Amino acid sequence: RLHFLMTGYTPLSFDHLGGEANPLAVRKTSVMDVMRRLLQTKNIMVSCSTRKDRGCYISILDIIQGEVDPTQVHKSLQRIRERQLCSFIPWGPASIQVALSRRSPYVKSPHRVSGLMLANHTS
Repeated sequence: RLHFLMTGYTPLSFDHLGGEANPLAVRKTSVMDVMRRLLQTKNIMVSCSTRKDRGCYISILDIIQGEVDPTQVHKSLQRIRERQLCSFIPWGPASIQVALSRRSPYVKSPHRVSGLMLANHTS
């Protein structure tokens, strides 16, 4: 059961709920928070479990958009490995590829950093 493509996006927020401004929609958007939240099940747009006992990641691509320093990305990858936030297949290299992009001048976003994940999982 390999080659199952999953996508994820963070931060998901709504500007207005019920006609009033929602103060709960504001989230911390540091590079570490975005990369950590991309691995959480609630931010993945496929209904499946990514717990360690349910399967392993084959590979992950994170596309980080916004004001990002490459040293922040390196520190975030180290923390993800240290805390073992995701498990990879034992027969291949553990790889989280990261691509950095600038913020779009045409699409306004209240967040400093946002992230998109494409992952291949065995569940």
